[in-house]
Formats: sequence, C-alpha cells, structure tokens
Amino acid sequence: MMMNTKVVRLDLNYNCEALKLFQQHRHYIAPYQQESAEHFARRLLAYLILYDLHPTLNQHPGFGKLPDLYLRDDQQHFTLWAVVDPLPDKSLRRALHQADQVVLFLTEQQVRINDGQAANANADCYMFSDADIMALSLMLKTHMKLSVWREAEQLSLTDGTQVLDILLQRRIYH
Repeated sequence: MMMNTKVVRLDLNYNCEALKLFQQHRHYIAPYQQESAEHFARRLLAYLILYDLHPTLNQHPGFGKLPDLYLRDDQQHFTLWAVVDPLPDKSLRRALHQADQVVLFLTEQQVRINDGQAANANADCYMFSDADIMALSLMLKTHMKLSVWREAEQLSLTDGTQVLDILLQRRIYH
C-alpha cells in the first residue's frame, strides 16, 4: 500500500518517565515519493524511538548514501546515522566512516536475510515484527494524533481507538 498524501500532520504526546520527558508537539512529515505505508511506518517508528534525541528526518530517500534520520554536531559531522532498510556492506562502511553511531531499524524478515553479513560492533539494530509494522501502517492517516509512552524495552502507541505495544528488540547488526 502506497502513501497517497504529500504531508502527514502528527500531533504527538510523547512521554518517557525514565528521562522525565513529557512533550506535546505538532510535526509535519513528508513521505518519500512512491513510499509504501510499511516503509513510512518504519521511518515513523524509528523517529519515535529516537525522539528524545531530537533527530532530523531526511526528506529525500538516500538509497544507502544518506540516512533516513540523523543527528549532526556543530561542525555538521554525523553523530547518528539511522536507516530503516538493510545496508549493503559498502554503504554500511560509508555510514560507519561518516558517523559516530549507526542504527538500523529492520523487520525480522530483513534481519534474517542479512544474517550472512559480517558482524560489526559499531552498528546497532532494532528489530520489529512484521505484524507490528503492519499494525502501525494501518494506523497511518493524513492527520494523526498519537500518544507515545516510552519505556526501556517497549514503546506503546495509541491513536485513541487502538493501542499498539511494540517490544524494542535491540541487537548488534550483522
């Protein structure tokens, strides 16, 4: 299913008790041109997981050359490089060279396909079930009102009609 909107308005209530972070913000997020709902859901989920760091969402697909989400320091050096698709070895080496930290947000199926690659201790990976990504993609609307509760190993999302509890499975990417 393709995203058939130019901009998603997200009214977000974000709560993280561990960090004593309770915020309300409105965000405007543009899907990539011809982006599927599942891919957009993974980008949104990655954004929500990294929300307390205030990442920037890339507005254009990077195809492995640019991150989907990133953080930069004052000298414009990447301190965080996050992508929602598996990276080929060359693109992973480029990301590791250009950024202090690389994080991948992948589905279980994508992780299984990429298990043959050499392990790299500098790249973290969050793994999500295909069912969680599908459930989040079904929650997508042009005007979303989400409440998010972040705990150490879990992210709970609600749009007022349904609740989605996502287990944050973190592992070393390989």
